[in-house]
Amino acid sequence: MITKDQLRDSLTRECDIASHLFTKLSPESYSYRPAPEQRSTVELLRYLAICATGAIRCMSEANWKLFSEYSERVKEMPAEGFPQMMALQKGEIEAFFDRASEEMLAKEAPMPGGAVTAPLAVAILNGPLKWLAAYKMQLFLYAKASGATDLKTSNLWRGVDAKP
Repeated sequence: MITKDQLRDSLTRECDIASHLFTKLSPESYSYRPAPEQRSTVELLRYLAICATGAIRCMSEANWKLFSEYSERVKEMPAEGFPQMMALQKGEIEAFFDRASEEMLAKEAPMPGGAVTAPLAVAILNGPLKWLAAYKMQLFLYAKASGATDLKTSNLWRGVDAKP
């Protein structure tokens, strides 16, 4: 059985790794977009900076309309604002788990779309944790495609540079 501390630590670790990957981006890469209809790097950074904490709040309060507050936070965020917003998200995740009881995490919570529910801890695992991991990987791929060719697996999964 996964504990709430383990879930929190997994979420915040993904935040740390995404912040590490950000340091590998050049300012020229902020406008990188793999295809015209896909997000640019800065748009990806904006979403990554709120996707976990916004969803956790929406799930825990059973109100997906609250997500717009988080979208508004980063609407005009320049890429350089990512580290600060990611630190804020990490702090909000830690604060949520500090006040979350086991009973709260066992209560049914709505997944996006509202038709499916799951215990809140499971919803957080299957939503925000997976989203952080997936969008972190997308950031890694954007960074590599836009010139950070020295990135390695260790950057993506451990948030550290490869040893020579």
